[in-house]
Amino acid sequence: GVEEVTEEVEATRSKRQEHKFVGPLAELRKTEQAGLGAVDNDSVGATVSADFTSTYLEARGTATRIRASYTDTQSKQLRFVTILRDPVDRLFSYFVAAKKAGTLDLTGVDVDFSTGDDDLTFDSWAQYQLQRAGTCMSKNPEQDLWPHCGTEGLFGSLYSKQIASFAEAFSPDQVYVVSFDSYTQNGPRTLSKLADELGLEFEADGMSAATDTAVSASSEDEGSTDSVGTLTRKKLNRFFDPYRDELYSMLEMDGGVNF
Repeated sequence: GVEEVTEEVEATRSKRQEHKFVGPLAELRKTEQAGLGAVDNDSVGATVSADFTSTYLEARGTATRIRASYTDTQSKQLRFVTILRDPVDRLFSYFVAAKKAGTLDLTGVDVDFSTGDDDLTFDSWAQYQLQRAGTCMSKNPEQDLWPHCGTEGLFGSLYSKQIASFAEAFSPDQVYVVSFDSYTQNGPRTLSKLADELGLEFEADGMSAATDTAVSASSEDEGSTDSVGTLTRKKLNRFFDPYRDELYSMLEMDGGVNF
């Protein structure tokens, strides 16, 4: 029956969300076996520098612009690390922060933030976003929703398409994925495993698993009285499920670093 199928889907989704992954994409083992793209992380005396921003992953054309900035030799030394959160939770967090800052993606929504008296809820906004995605998909069935239909809001949570752009511009073994839940629940352990994968050493330097990386809904979305409705979460989960499946197929689920 429909109820039984729904319960099975929810159980599968829950199991996947509990999965803790730190490591490169699934193609790593294939490229190493073929003798292609394997990079030595044990170089003595190497200097490591980092650059980071929350918009690199979702912005259109980031991977190709970065690739064009380096020679072939230099580009092979780059590593890309992304911390991924449940797409629905990430979307709600974006809504709260962007609404407060006045930068919320309001394409197709008639709301005036200048009055300071809007009553736009997350559930209503999310429905606009889903309708926008559906309309764009109908008009352009051959194009991916990200980045052709948008890069912010709902489209910013289409991780598989975003990560694929880096894997294509560089190599899958240069792209590392970290679970947001893993990082917030035990940052030192997660960072230590990531450092091992990158051929680096991790020093906690006073960082504790209990507090330094802990994030709660109340602390992150402080001041907001909004929430994700049950029906809205189900609709969003159904929308994101194909992209979740695509992402998990890209990850080395049975190898790499799983904990």
